[in-house]
Amino acid sequence: MVWTKGYGLRLIGTKIMLNSPLVSVIIPTYNRADIVKRAISSALNQTYQNLEIIVIDNASSDNTVEAVGEFSDRRVKFIQHPINKGPAASRNTGIRNVSGEYVAFLDSDDEWASNKILRQLEVFKKDTSTIGLVFTNGYDQSRNGRFITDGIDSGIFFDPAKDKYYPLRRLITTMSSWMLPAAVVRRVGYFEESMHTWDDGDYLVRVSYEYPLYFLNEDLVTWHATGTHLNVMSVGLVNDKEVFLERNLQHLLLDKEYLFKFYRALGKDALKVKDRKRARKYLLKALSIKPFDLSTISKIIKA
Repeated sequence: MVWTKGYGLRLIGTKIMLNSPLVSVIIPTYNRADIVKRAISSALNQTYQNLEIIVIDNASSDNTVEAVGEFSDRRVKFIQHPINKGPAASRNTGIRNVSGEYVAFLDSDDEWASNKILRQLEVFKKDTSTIGLVFTNGYDQSRNGRFITDGIDSGIFFDPAKDKYYPLRRLITTMSSWMLPAAVVRRVGYFEESMHTWDDGDYLVRVSYEYPLYFLNEDLVTWHATGTHLNVMSVGLVNDKEVFLERNLQHLLLDKEYLFKFYRALGKDALKVKDRKRARKYLLKALSIKPFDLSTISKIIKA
């Protein structure tokens, strides 16, 4: 392990070809000393070896420092926040410290198949279009099955030059399956640090506004169900969906069907956290798009 203050470290092993691009792997973590080693190991055990692995500890109170310190591989870099700044800030710290031509994200409770990075690089190499992001399928432990089961073939999943629907209308996997060219990351910028959830969805759509997204329908990630997962129903989740709505409303307005579903879902979420005022607000917005939707009307009555 190498401690760093933000300076890039690049180590090229004997197995790496001269023209192999460096891939930067960003692993944010918080109080997961018991499982973060699994994620790091799955990155180190890739068949593609030209990697740097940047672990950002978000001021953990457990023995995360010691757990990461067990790795002697100099491709592993460790950065520790003095205070907890949230997951988006951790990812941004990682972005500020990458030196690779490609960037991949791995949540500290997930793990990769050994050929995950290689297969994504092959997509970038063979496809002549300007792909902004390649994401993969995988096994979802919480569902005890594949994450995407719709039988969608590998290929361009969304192209802003052709597709007129909102990109989140179709199911898209989470960040542990992503890889992006560093040039795209530099153009899109940083994650929104005010969001503790949905920051990944916000980032994804910002990529999709300018670049095609490619889906690789291969099981290359395992998403593990953990008790510390952020996307559970809470007031904070409702707040973050509101931030997402405010930041992306102009694009959402171009797809009224998806906007209707978003308003209705946000109203339902507000009901679940017993915020009836906000529930009415968004359910009425949904009703303004579809005035005769009985499901929305029934939820307004509940609110």
